[in-house]
Amino acid sequence: MKPEGFPAIFRLRKRREFLRVQNGGQKHHTRHFLVFVASPAGQVQAASQQNGEELAAMVRLGITVTRKVGPAVVRNRIKRLVREAFRRKRSLFASACDMVWVAKQSASTVRYAEVVAAMDAMSRRISPRPTGPGTLPGSSAC
Repeated sequence: MKPEGFPAIFRLRKRREFLRVQNGGQKHHTRHFLVFVASPAGQVQAASQQNGEELAAMVRLGITVTRKVGPAVVRNRIKRLVREAFRRKRSLFASACDMVWVAKQSASTVRYAEVVAAMDAMSRRISPRPTGPGTLPGSSAC
């Protein structure tokens, strides 16, 4: 696999996967997106071990853009921008997570640099906190 590729194993594809993350995950707000984050399901972990993928960096992405945001051209552009930012920044996520990015109406005018900044911010929020005095071990968002 290419280091910056985006194969199907890194995507949420089924409705039940999206619903599991949205109903059972943590909610984070950015300027243009609402991001739901949940720990990965058991069958995905088993599949990733069989395929030789590194489980520690197994982060999957799902994107939702409703018709309220704009016409199909705008919705598809938003999805392309989020996919590209994730593809390039996937290595920043230290823990295994499933994420669903839901576009807000303001996302219709979003630029690539803003999406990359939001992806960087999410990677910092989701990554495990350093352990030390005053911190709980294993206190990550996933």
